[in-house]
Amino acid sequence: MKKWIGMLFFITFIFQWQQPISANENINLQNLDDISNYAWQLSKQSRLEEAKQLLLYFEKEFQKKDVESQLSMNELRVISTSYHEALSSLEKEGISYEDRIAKVTQFRLVVDAILSEHQPLWSTMEEPMMTTFAEMKTEAENGNRSAFQHEWNRFLSLYSIIYPSLVVDVSNENIEKIETHISAVNDKLFFEISTKTRSQKLLEMEKDLKNIFRRVKNDEADPSLLWVMISTGSVIFIALAYTGWKKYKGEKSDKTKERHK
Repeated sequence: MKKWIGMLFFITFIFQWQQPISANENINLQNLDDISNYAWQLSKQSRLEEAKQLLLYFEKEFQKKDVESQLSMNELRVISTSYHEALSSLEKEGISYEDRIAKVTQFRLVVDAILSEHQPLWSTMEEPMMTTFAEMKTEAENGNRSAFQHEWNRFLSLYSIIYPSLVVDVSNENIEKIETHISAVNDKLFFEISTKTRSQKLLEMEKDLKNIFRRVKNDEADPSLLWVMISTGSVIFIALAYTGWKKYKGEKSDKTKERHK
């Protein structure tokens, strides 16, 4: 038995020793991805204070692990903006559940888009977005302006959630195409043009939207065994770190109470 334990230890040591230097960076990034995911899950459960504390913990870890040096200025700007909007949505009162979840989801998706090496989570928004777009297109063809506006607003809400992720994950050219389409549909004269022209413009927009999601589908690379091991290990690490952090906060709070007695 001892022989097998010794051999397992030796194999583990060799495996770790042979990992490239970038492996530590990948672990750090994966940890941050996990934190944003936990904050998102807590927000959906309306556990706002816990979600807020995790976002604050994310900021500390982000700075401590020197992730900034691994990201571009554009990525830093987008993740910073999305982070503060998500944090603000958890801190402010009077914000609807839907708006709050939209902001935290936006942050969750942009963190994944920046830190993950494989298919981004924002690509899972294709089905609800394209379904809403199809309903919107039908209403436009039927000339039902009120119903069209309702579906259009729904589409814009979904688009706003993935927009920061697109900024860091999609070429400016493709984003500008979508923005041009949005400006055209938002124009008050959109329903003044002929039904045929209106339908054609929506078809062109639908095509460009599908091209954005098709780009993600073409990336069929599956995570390697190493990546799975890193992901599993990071989940355990974050769970332990967060538990220790909560314990530290609790002990600190108890000491403060004792001093005020």
